[in-house]
Amino acid sequence: MLALHFLGDGKLEIKDVPRPEPKGREVVVKVKSASICGTDRENLLGPGQPTIPGHENAGEIVAVDKPATARVGDRVAVNCHVTCGHCEHCLNGDLYFCPELKAIGFDRDGGYAEYLLAPEACCTPIPEDISFETASLLVDMLGTPFRAVKRARLVPGAQVGIWGAGPIGLGALMVAQRFGARVAVLDLSDSRLAMAKAFGADPVINPGKADVKQAVADWTGGRGLDVGFDCVGHERVAMQALDVLKKRGTLVVVGVSHKLTLNPWEHLICRELTIFGTRNFNAREFDGMIGLVRSGLPLEKLITHRFPLSRAVEAFDVFRKGECGKVLIVEG
Repeated sequence: MLALHFLGDGKLEIKDVPRPEPKGREVVVKVKSASICGTDRENLLGPGQPTIPGHENAGEIVAVDKPATARVGDRVAVNCHVTCGHCEHCLNGDLYFCPELKAIGFDRDGGYAEYLLAPEACCTPIPEDISFETASLLVDMLGTPFRAVKRARLVPGAQVGIWGAGPIGLGALMVAQRFGARVAVLDLSDSRLAMAKAFGADPVINPGKADVKQAVADWTGGRGLDVGFDCVGHERVAMQALDVLKKRGTLVVVGVSHKLTLNPWEHLICRELTIFGTRNFNAREFDGMIGLVRSGLPLEKLITHRFPLSRAVEAFDVFRKGECGKVLIVEG
């Protein structure tokens, strides 16, 4: 079968590798849609990786060995979190906290290939009215902002700022609107701001061209934002968001960064701000996301490019340029 490999320093290679075989409760999934994620960038541009990448996948089960419930022909979304299944975190649905966590697309082979070997427990059935493309977006691209917005406890009429109009930020925009929030989106890319505007963001703000503090003050009547979402992952962005929150406002850190220096007196005592991070979705929330899509959440409109696996190098060229929404590798 064909599979994509990250060689490091931005180099990629498509080559023939053996097709996986089912074993025990692990099943073989024919990949129908694999979504490119921003977290792929680190290994792509950095050291590369020995495993096949791709952690946002959906497809059809084509081979089983000794499954409990999975059957050949099942349509599934593949949760990338391979866990023990019995610790407190697994039982609570917070799979990414499992001490035995291994990730499909990182620690083990992922979905940038024709076939994927995955534990039966990672394969969530999807109904016939949910496309494979949508399903591949649910397991991370929608799941991450869905969880973030839920944890922010938005109320109708809340004024929310979302930094970053990439796929995660646009997903947060869609979900926040469903909770009744009014949403401003901030990004340095005018083309991405145009996408946010098309999805209902009002206002859209380019921090490179506008005074963010003044723009937010004008929009909120000087009150400040109820909630800010950092979907970029940069200390400068988080500090900018903190600066325009109302007293007792909330900052939700979604984008991955490695440094954030707080002033406990200013941020936590004088203004009583709440700051928390969020990582991915709880496994019990999958049905809720299905319900959102069925109710009209225009998730597939975030997809701007589709490429077969044979053109995966071209797909990553588009992804790296950044002037795009979600880029998918789909069955050719």
